[in-house]
Amino acid sequence: MESFLSFILAKEKFAISITKVLEVLLEYKVVEVPDAPLFVEGVLNFRGDIVPIINFRKKFKFPEDKAKKSMLIILEITENDKTVVFGAVVDKVHNVFEIQSGDILPTPEFGSKYKPEYIGGMIKEKGDFLMIMNIEKVFSDKDVELLAEIAE
Repeated sequence: MESFLSFILAKEKFAISITKVLEVLLEYKVVEVPDAPLFVEGVLNFRGDIVPIINFRKKFKFPEDKAKKSMLIILEITENDKTVVFGAVVDKVHNVFEIQSGDILPTPEFGSKYKPEYIGGMIKEKGDFLMIMNIEKVFSDKDVELLAEIAE
């Protein structure tokens, strides 16, 4: 069994391995960082540490929706022996659910607006299809270095 957190981003449904999730925040305050890349909203204090905040809408080039209230998923990834904690702004977090590894469907090779390596498979959950986000592939080595620098 594998556990996932499901969330919505620009009407798309995603899931991410719960092993990457530290916390979900409904309320948060971001401090802007000058000269940061467009997808970096700023930083926040998370348990005494400075954590960079990524806007997934900007990262995936989705249109902004200022009218919607967003939520923040605090994630931890390890890339090239470097562990980075960051927040990901999403539209809405749904729930945590479990699925058998054998029930994960392969990613279709046609019609995806995402780089194929961003999606680690598909899940059918309660009649909906969710894309499993391969979070380590969403961020390049350069992105991870940048996030680590912002957090220092």
